[in-house]
Amino acid sequence: MSIADRKARQFKQREEDILQAALDLFSEAGIESVTIEMIAEKAEVGKGTIYKHFSSKNEIFGFLVIRQSNEILSAFDKIDVKAPLITQIKQVLRLFWDIITNDIRKFAVYRKCDQLLLMEDMTPEVLMTFTKANREKNRQITALINRGIKDELFRDEPVENLVAAAVGLLTGVFDLIFAGEVKPNEQLYLLMENMILKGFMG
Repeated sequence: MSIADRKARQFKQREEDILQAALDLFSEAGIESVTIEMIAEKAEVGKGTIYKHFSSKNEIFGFLVIRQSNEILSAFDKIDVKAPLITQIKQVLRLFWDIITNDIRKFAVYRKCDQLLLMEDMTPEVLMTFTKANREKNRQITALINRGIKDELFRDEPVENLVAAAVGLLTGVFDLIFAGEVKPNEQLYLLMENMILKGFMG
């Protein structure tokens, strides 16, 4: 391994350490009360080092939301692409559910970062990565729903409307879970799955 490669790996690892420190602090103390100084102390780096990796706290939000998207995207590899379409959609919904409910505190932080994120305050490079990750996540979901419309399994509605309705229901349920107003349980999951599929089918 060359010196340049080693330095690049060290830089990337330090970036991950900073993000993990931010995630831990956001979860423990609340996002609004955490400062760059606190993140630097938790990550055991200088404040200046933080700014070598991230232009602002807002950009840390962006990177954490990108991390969330990547975690969800990696789960798509587990989908059985040879299974019937309805089975594949159920697998996608179950993956979303399991990933998020298995680490509620972490995904509650991701959600809060997404809500507080100011797109106009991100550097062009980070904004491009953020947009690409979101687009890829939506592309896979949209492709499945488009197949359902083409095969006349789903109602003939604009695909973006069906995606928005499904994502809105998922997000609403998870927001209630994050707020502690309802606990994740199998009955809730099955109700949500049933409502989404019935909405697709009309």
